[in-house]
Amino acid sequence: MADNGSIKTDVEILKRDFDLLAGLADKFDTAIDRLTDVSNSIDKMLAVHDARLNTTEKQTEVIHQRITDFKAEVLVEIKNMCAENERQHKDVSERIGRLEKWKWFVVGIAVAIGFLLSTLISLKDLF
Repeated sequence: MADNGSIKTDVEILKRDFDLLAGLADKFDTAIDRLTDVSNSIDKMLAVHDARLNTTEKQTEVIHQRITDFKAEVLVEIKNMCAENERQHKDVSERIGRLEKWKWFVVGIAVAIGFLLSTLISLKDLF
């Protein structure tokens, strides 16, 4: 009978151990379900972040292209301004040259008239 009591004890111990293992299996199932939910959430977040990165890269490319285009436009405008500036300097230089010629012409005429007047005054005193 001791064997029968020992068998019952062993069976009871095995039942208790089985119940503990069944509880652990339930906890593992719950943990696996939670990990699956977390994994799905992480996948969704990664997809959102990937979409944001793609959008940011496209926006960066557009901004870079706009800067490049603006640089080209500014360089063309600067070249045009330089050409216009050179033309204006040439025009002003020509005008100043004409004014200087006119000034020296007037000074020459004034000197000639002064010389003639002084000569006439000297001739008048002689006669």
